[in-house]
Amino acid sequence: MTPQDLRHLVPPEPMEIILDAAEQMQSGESRAWVLPHHPTPLLPMLERDGLQYRFELSGDGGVVLILSRP
Repeated sequence: MTPQDLRHLVPPEPMEIILDAAEQMQSGESRAWVLPHHPTPLLPMLERDGLQYRFELSGDGGVVLILSRP
């Protein structure tokens, strides 16, 4: 899975992209995005929708958000 880099976008566009994709995800599906920092305001929304997430470092200063729908 290659993460989509959203670091060049201005807020709230990255959050809107992630929420839109999360809404379309099927059970067992995972997606990933590179962000400039942890998306703290987004996390309660993901949890409320029953999504699981984790973070990894991108290696070039970003944070990779990996989102899964159980």
